[in-house]
Parts: sequence; structure tokens; C-alpha cells
Amino acid sequence: MSGTARAAIVTSVAGDVQIRSYDLPAPGPGEFVLEVELCGMCGTDAHIYRGRLASVRFPALLGHEIVGRVAALGDGLTADHAGRLVRIGDRVGVFPALSCGRCYECTVRGRPGNCPDRRPSYGFASPADRPPYLTGGFATHLYASNAGTVFYRTDLPPATAVLQEPLSVALHGVERAGLRIGSTVVVQGVGAIGLMAVLAARTAGAARIVAVGGPAARLELAAALGADETVDLGRVPDPARRGRAIRDALGDDRGADAVIGTAGSPESFAEGVGLVADGGVLAELGNFTDRGAIPFNPYADLLKRDLTITGVYGAGPDMQRRYHTALTILERGGAPFDRVVSHRLPLSRTRQALEALGGGYSVDGRDVVKLAIDPTA
Repeated sequence: MSGTARAAIVTSVAGDVQIRSYDLPAPGPGEFVLEVELCGMCGTDAHIYRGRLASVRFPALLGHEIVGRVAALGDGLTADHAGRLVRIGDRVGVFPALSCGRCYECTVRGRPGNCPDRRPSYGFASPADRPPYLTGGFATHLYASNAGTVFYRTDLPPATAVLQEPLSVALHGVERAGLRIGSTVVVQGVGAIGLMAVLAARTAGAARIVAVGGPAARLELAAALGADETVDLGRVPDPARRGRAIRDALGDDRGADAVIGTAGSPESFAEGVGLVADGGVLAELGNFTDRGAIPFNPYADLLKRDLTITGVYGAGPDMQRRYHTALTILERGGAPFDRVVSHRLPLSRTRQALEALGGGYSVDGRDVVKLAIDPTA
């Protein structure tokens, strides 16, 4: 196909972001080209920008929460992953990861993330100065060069459809936390993943949910998405007082049946351990990159209390199922999904967005709930 695409390229660790132009590729068999309408930005993007994910090399094209309209289809590609016909101009959401689906890790162990034939995920492929180039969502176009890329057609507005990937991660966390109807839950962190974890916990039947974080705009949205109570880190900065406030909000001095950690710091993980009731579960999603270590006593912190601590890495095994489940939840509606994306910024402001998400959490004088890059802006 003819034409030119533009992409926001991070040139180095915490460095300049350049808008570069590329010729649009013609998709091969099973491939497609997407005209990106919106790409969500998450904490992982900010961590990569700061050089905290060693597998990503610079220059890099980031962005893995991708929704757009099909611009070109390669030979043999006529349907989405659910078997629904897809045509040029259809809106689709793209799952960033891809494994072979045939090897021992994929079929026997159920660990597609360990697939030896796993190709780099969209938004994580690097470096960006060699083909296939358009491999991330912070661009006008995505080249889905991996035949078999998982994508789903949808009529949802882009600002809602873009939540499909973070919701799939939150669903993994809720499943790993073993939530049951009537469970009490603490969600640490109210970024995009934390907000989606509140929604997922409510969908799973939790009886009481307490969301912990800030700023106020995010906490207000957490309440609208299903949190019964919120605790503002800015108002209760002392961990001991905060622990008391959280237990008061739960209505249970023993702690929560499940704590879902999305805040992304070793300190928040340590605090989460103290918030779980004996016999409960801590499901940690937030420390997706290496932020350091903390002291931990296997006897006092784990065995004596009969706790379960589980790591939740992305959408995890069976990730395609969770991605599809996320879409069904979003399409069902009934929650203020349209309020989650608070800022839609053009490609030219990608660096500003990455800096804001790394600290400050304010753009144009407004608190950030969720940032998204709008290549059409």
C-alpha cells in the first residue's frame, strides 16, 4: 500500500522523542495494517522510558494498548480471532503478545509467555531503526507483521475499546487472587490497572472493595467503577495510620481476603502483605519492572499467617481468553468507561505524557486518570 506513517520514537533512556516518518508496508499473508485511532499509555511505558526493562533497546517505539481501523488486509485474513468477518475500515482492538500455540510451553504447560517461538510484543519490539518499524501504538499506523495476531472487531468508541488490554491484566489478577462471591478486597493503586482491578473484582462478586491511592480524580473514578470506600495516600501518608484507615474502611480488623497490588513499588508490596487477613491472598501485578528489593521474613510474613502470595505477570497464561473476556465486559456497559481516559495527547506530546506518568500525574493543569496518545490529533 502507498502512503507515509509517522511514529513517536524514544531515542534513548529518558531521552528525546522524535517524530519519524516511514513508508507504509504492504501486509503479507495473514498480516494487516491498522490506522491507529488511540493507544493507551500505562506505567510500563513510563518504566521502559526510564530504562527499567532491559529487554527493550533504544531507539524504541512504545505503546501496547492499541485500537484502530483496519487499513489493509493481507491474503487469507478475513476474520478476527472470534471468527467474525472483518473488512477494511472496521475498528479492532489488538492484543500485543503472540505465541505459536503449538509448542510444549503453549499447549502442555500453559505458559505462552515462555514460548520459544514467541515474537516481540507490539509496543515492546526494538530497536525501532530496523524493519519492520511500525511495531508500536504511538504511531499513526501499526504494522501487524505477526501472522496470527489476536484482534477483535468492536463497535465500542476508541476511548473504551482501548481499555481491553489493561482489563485483561486485571482479570488475570482477580483470578490469581482467588476471589469468590462475598470476598473482601483491597486494591492498591488506582492507575489504569488498579481501576480495572476494581471493576474486575466487582464483576467477580466481591462484597466489599477498598481502593487505595491518588490523586482524588482517580479515587472518585474508582468509586464509580465499584469501590465501596477509598483511602487517599495524600491524606494518610503514614503507613501505620493508613493501615488503620484501610481496616476501618473494610470493616474488619483482620484485613482483606485478597489484596491486589497494582501500585508498582517494593514498599507497596510490603504494605500489601500486612493488609491481607491470615489465610488470604496477595496478588501482585504492579512490580512489572525491577524496582529493587525489600526485607521479607518467610516465617512471620508468610508461613505463620498461612498466606498465599502470587505473582501476576501481564495477562498471563490463557491471555487470549482474558482479552476476549475483557471485551465482553466493556461491551456490556453499565460503568463509566468513558471517564477513564482523561487526556488524549498528540504524537508530538508523547515525551510530555511519559514524563507525567513517571511522576507528577498532571497534564494541562488536570490530574491524570489515564493518558492516551491520539495520532489523529
